[in-house]
Amino acid sequence: MHNLSGIAVYLLRDELLDAESTSKAIDAAIQQKISLITYLVRSNILSGQNILSCCVKYFALPVFDLINFNLTVLQDSIIHPDLMLKHRVIPLYRNGDALHIGVSDPTNHEAISTISFHSGLSIRPMLVCETDLDIILTSLSRSNRIGTQLESALSRLAPVEDKSSVYETTDHDDGPVSEFVDRLIQSAIEQHVSDIHIEPSTHHCRIRFRRDGLLYEVATTPPHFASRMITRLKIMSHLNIAERRLPQDGRLSLQQSSLMDIRINTCPTLYGEKIVLRILDASKIKLDINALGFTPSQQSLFTAKLMQPQGLILVTGPTGSGKTITLYSALHFLNQIEKNISSVEDPVEIEFAGITQVNINPRIGLDFAMVLRSLLRQDPDIIMIGEIRDAQTASIAIQAAQTGHLVLSTLHTNSAIETIARLQSMGIAAYHFISAVSLIMAQRLVRKLCVHCKQAIQTSDTTQQESFISYRPIGCDRCQQGYQGRIAIFELIPISEKLASTILSGAHSNQLLEIIKKESWTLLWESGMELVQKGITTIDELIRVVGKAEEKGELSCIGEALCIDHDL
Repeated sequence: MHNLSGIAVYLLRDELLDAESTSKAIDAAIQQKISLITYLVRSNILSGQNILSCCVKYFALPVFDLINFNLTVLQDSIIHPDLMLKHRVIPLYRNGDALHIGVSDPTNHEAISTISFHSGLSIRPMLVCETDLDIILTSLSRSNRIGTQLESALSRLAPVEDKSSVYETTDHDDGPVSEFVDRLIQSAIEQHVSDIHIEPSTHHCRIRFRRDGLLYEVATTPPHFASRMITRLKIMSHLNIAERRLPQDGRLSLQQSSLMDIRINTCPTLYGEKIVLRILDASKIKLDINALGFTPSQQSLFTAKLMQPQGLILVTGPTGSGKTITLYSALHFLNQIEKNISSVEDPVEIEFAGITQVNINPRIGLDFAMVLRSLLRQDPDIIMIGEIRDAQTASIAIQAAQTGHLVLSTLHTNSAIETIARLQSMGIAAYHFISAVSLIMAQRLVRKLCVHCKQAIQTSDTTQQESFISYRPIGCDRCQQGYQGRIAIFELIPISEKLASTILSGAHSNQLLEIIKKESWTLLWESGMELVQKGITTIDELIRVVGKAEEKGELSCIGEALCIDHDL
């Protein structure tokens, strides 16, 4: 049994714990090197609110609600992040020479005296909920970890005397660089990052993460350290470390997960090689049509076209708009024992059991056209083409769709209408187009509002002469600038008889758009506005991703933020 002191005394006095369970909790907390309160909350023995209520009863301290606390406040704080993490306190605000800090354990007098010493200010503790404090400190730990690890690695490297040899590494230098690279990748995975950018410039190298489609900076390194990082990444990806004049593509897999795949691309720039790592976690990918984000009518149309024995289904959109996931979800839907399904890609994004997958290799002449010709001689039912890039591939895809095969592919265009013009510019005649293409889809990914901090506002739509409730991003410790995750919006256009006859007549794209509107097909902007009105995303995010044409009218936020409860 321990001689109980500190917060444990008050938890016992309030009968939240008994002596035996308290003693066991203290032992476990010491073993895990965390505070008693943190252990109790993380182990679900007590809730943060229970502990907060107990502290309110015995300590005459004000309470501060951390629900809407903005983590960016901590970035310019006079208290070093290491101190916050060690003593489990956060600065809330400053009032003259007084610094108000949030604590979940008011008996932690060492923390208060240490913060007072380092800040030179008078400390005013305020009670906060341990559950909310733990979320903030965990997020701070992640953001601070890369900088701390970089400082540690740099301090262990031998100084660089000759700038001409910054690309060379030694056995002595390999350890710190390897550790930092491993931790950088691990940190990106923990933060659900899709890409890591390592970008050299004149005096430094910038490291950025892409999360939910947007880049943000996480660290800057000296050029000599960046060169060592790039060499290390090349070795891990089995690339040529001596080749710095030409781009290279590679691939590395993490030992702890066979489902984690990382693609790497190098590109020579003015100040050295730039490297981009694309992180693909197959364990988190849901290949389910029901999870793509279709409206009921869009999903019915998509599945109906997939069930047809022949035809070309095109999924369009810019890079990073989710086209690959849509195609693989369609293949998952179609993957049955009686179907012969083949795919040709550059490269294969997701390994898929039950499907013949082929990587193209242009260096040896194995391009899309050659692989497609070969696959068509192997009795296929369904063919997936990673991307239609040229007239030859487009022609073979059209012919395959006309001769009894279901063909799925992608095309880099901005809308369904542009897809028609793009294929015609590749030499596909209008009569071939309408006889082969059964469905054109355009899609985008928009960021979703964080459900914990979004705020209701009144929005005016001049085209409809009405207003509606929408939401705006605020930002909290649970999200990135008020957004968390992404969702797809779609534009599905089938080739109807009226649209086909209009295409045959050589009509202009504006005439085709009028036909689509008359047939009441949902366009990208309209699909996005449905999500805006449901409080899932914002008008600004929709404009950022889709753009805004004149016919979309003017939308503006009017009045003050509304105090409206929403489902968290």
